[in-house]
Amino acid sequence: MEENLAKLQVKLESDQSFGEKLFNLETIGEVHSFLKENGMDFSEDEINAIRNALVKTAAKGELNDKDLEEVAGGLAATTVIAGISATITAANFTHNVTRGRW
Repeated sequence: MEENLAKLQVKLESDQSFGEKLFNLETIGEVHSFLKENGMDFSEDEINAIRNALVKTAAKGELNDKDLEEVAGGLAATTVIAGISATITAANFTHNVTRGRW
């Protein structure tokens, strides 16, 4: 999963339209398909874990060790989630989540 997280971070940092498309998808299935088409094969459980970590980061500004263990457990995952959180517009992501999107 850490390799896919790193790919996701690079893609989000280099392609703003990718992030806009990703965070405007409606369902986990759509997110799974979109990411797979872009070379990142996350399971739906992993996508849920990433979503939950990003929501917590947007709400709290940081994740504690327990939160991070739920994502992938490890320093690399911690760094990547922090990077992804810094890359996306937290308000936009949170707004989409509260509207029932993935």
